[in-house]
Amino acid sequence: MTRTTVTTANETVIDRYIRIVDRTVYEPEALTELESIFTPDATVELDGDMEPVTGMPAITAAYRQLTKAMVDSKHFWTVTELDDGRLECHWVQAGRGTDGRLAGQSGIEHATVNADGQITHLSNRMVPMASWS
Repeated sequence: MTRTTVTTANETVIDRYIRIVDRTVYEPEALTELESIFTPDATVELDGDMEPVTGMPAITAAYRQLTKAMVDSKHFWTVTELDDGRLECHWVQAGRGTDGRLAGQSGIEHATVNADGQITHLSNRMVPMASWS
């Protein structure tokens, strides 16, 4: 049985993770909060040209690199707990770059979470943005 949560009640580690990423654009020091979200030896696999990173120093550096070109970011997402215990997150992001350009993207993330509620593995796959029609 899968369970889908809206981002209010029943907050998951993914909800906290996405809120931190959006805040990092305005508050670079928020990156330190990722240490409460990931295990020290976690692996993050972001889609695209980025190599997987393992360990908090590498994870922090990857997110610092991703957010440094943004001056605004807003995600919308839903989280589903899968039968195998992983969390699946469908997300869209709108943002503004330091050069003033507007951009949007979307993806699906899967997170493996340990008994303490921390992410041990996070993978992302970019997907085409859906439309209203």
